[in-house]
Amino acid sequence: MPDSPRTDLSVLFQAALDCLIEQRQVLNQVDEFNNNHGDHMVEIFQAAVAAARQENQTDLAEAMENASLALRGLAGNGSASVYARGLEQFARQFRQHSITLDDLLFYGQNLLREENNPEQAAPGSVPSGTVLKALASGLTGWSQSESEKAGKAHSLSLGALFELGMAYLQARGRGGTKVEILADAAASASPLGALPHRYQSGKLAIQSLLQAMGQAG
Repeated sequence: MPDSPRTDLSVLFQAALDCLIEQRQVLNQVDEFNNNHGDHMVEIFQAAVAAARQENQTDLAEAMENASLALRGLAGNGSASVYARGLEQFARQFRQHSITLDDLLFYGQNLLREENNPEQAAPGSVPSGTVLKALASGLTGWSQSESEKAGKAHSLSLGALFELGMAYLQARGRGGTKVEILADAAASASPLGALPHRYQSGKLAIQSLLQAMGQAG
């Protein structure tokens, strides 16, 4: 029996793109400024998918950096610049902690397993706590990169941890599955939370990414 196709970063980005294409008109309507946010989000993830499909990318961090560079080239798309800085921060953390795509997929798969059966969580080559730390640090760095501290080293301070914790508690209060709550919290705690239409599209994109991670294999 042939092996199933190997999941790469483009597959995860494609899952988000499919969701955003479906919600494109809704996201255009909630954009009170230009009524084109859905169009911009589709453009962002089309570019991210194409960049992630490039050959000769040796690791997860490199693939994310290439996607970041692709987004920086989308003229007239303000959201693309925000996502480009986010990808750059996550790439930095993944490289620092030596996290591979397989490690990230293990983490996503365990999120779904823990929701249905905590005893079935599978171990990865990097501890799940390390992956979580990298994700949280990337999220914090992303927020700080939108401020005057851009370009400096970022770390998980007590204040940042408190803000992330509060975002998670508030998201949990709004209800939903674990993946929905995590996507809600991440969108709220990130720079996407500053604008309602970016929060809404970001929550959809992050939820799609998490679900794709959980179903990969």
